[in-house]
Amino acid sequence: MSYGAAKAAQENYTMSASVELAAHGVTANIVYPPVTDTGWVDDEVRAGVAASTEHTHVAAPEEVAEVIAWVVSEEARLLNGSVLRLR
Repeated sequence: MSYGAAKAAQENYTMSASVELAAHGVTANIVYPPVTDTGWVDDEVRAGVAASTEHTHVAAPEEVAEVIAWVVSEEARLLNGSVLRLR
């Protein structure tokens, strides 16, 4: 329950920040990464992801980094107040 409350608070803070900072040319977005293999993913986790309707695959850290690099780039300047849920 506290995990869900923390995510909700994080989203609300991001939405407020996106409105307050927009006049200064600052964007605020949030990226929720998928299950990411940073060394802890085992066969049981992979099987759980494969059976999930929410996740599509176990991501490599580089895949998540590519999305974040785009979000903070000039190309994504119109993205503001967005929640990106990577699957």
